[in-house]
Amino acid sequence: MKRLWTGFLPVAALAAALIPAGTGCAALPGAGDPAAPAVRINSQEIPYSEFEAYLKASFGEDLPPVQDAETRSRLLDQFIEERLLHQLAESRKIRVGDDRVEEYLAGLGAGTEAGPGGGPVDAAFREQVRRNLIIQEFKDRVLLREVRVGPEEVEAYYRDHAQEFRETRAVVLRQILVEDAATANQILSTLKQDPAQFQVLAERHSVSPDRGQPRPYEENQLPEPMRALIFALSPGQVSDAVEDGGKYRIFQAVDRHEGKNQTLDEVRGRIEAMLLQRKADETLSRSLAEVKRGARITVLEKNLPFTYHGEYGG
Repeated sequence: MKRLWTGFLPVAALAAALIPAGTGCAALPGAGDPAAPAVRINSQEIPYSEFEAYLKASFGEDLPPVQDAETRSRLLDQFIEERLLHQLAESRKIRVGDDRVEEYLAGLGAGTEAGPGGGPVDAAFREQVRRNLIIQEFKDRVLLREVRVGPEEVEAYYRDHAQEFRETRAVVLRQILVEDAATANQILSTLKQDPAQFQVLAERHSVSPDRGQPRPYEENQLPEPMRALIFALSPGQVSDAVEDGGKYRIFQAVDRHEGKNQTLDEVRGRIEAMLLQRKADETLSRSLAEVKRGARITVLEKNLPFTYHGEYGG
């Protein structure tokens, strides 16, 4: 089965959190004791400082302000769900060694000695990386172990969503844009005798910035009233003058690509990955809902420096 990264922290957010401990993080107005428990999950009390470390790992220095209680409440709910999964992983004795953590940090351009900018990797951030790797291992080995996508599912999706796999028609055009009909008709008269003069005449007369240089267009990029006219042209053929907002355009087709249906073999991998991700998301959502039903979760609101509006309020 393909490995799916379904963790909560994107790489960019993790990299932004590699900063020296104790820098740029002033005490929040009205914050209580960072060591005071912010949430109790089953029998485990988690101090508010660990939620702050989680926020720092997710956002770097761009923390949502403490006054934004709605955002902080949603993030605390997400933090609780992660820690629930982490508890389950630990109950199954799933571990991640220092070598895995260092390998991950190395992938971010950081390691034991220094992070970006030469500063040391924050210890709390390192533990957040370890927790995320443990959670991902738990998902892969336990929650997503049975998630599969069969060939018949790929084929059914391809059959039922044929329009998604049709390449759009495209054309390569030169154009001449002029201010008045008289000039357009004079140019057309010359082009009827010698279409090969299109580029020369464009450079001499066109007010369009492309000056007759060929440009590709997909069908949906062209004005709808002009599509039939343009796609009726054979390569080298010149159109009649087309009035457009008081000006006049003359087109010459250079090349044309007819849209075609991509074959199942061409898109099989893309469909399989999409269906696999969809199944994984649904499985994780169901599993997490079941875990939450059996968990004892208490948010200790008096220890929070914001008014909690989340799912686990009293």
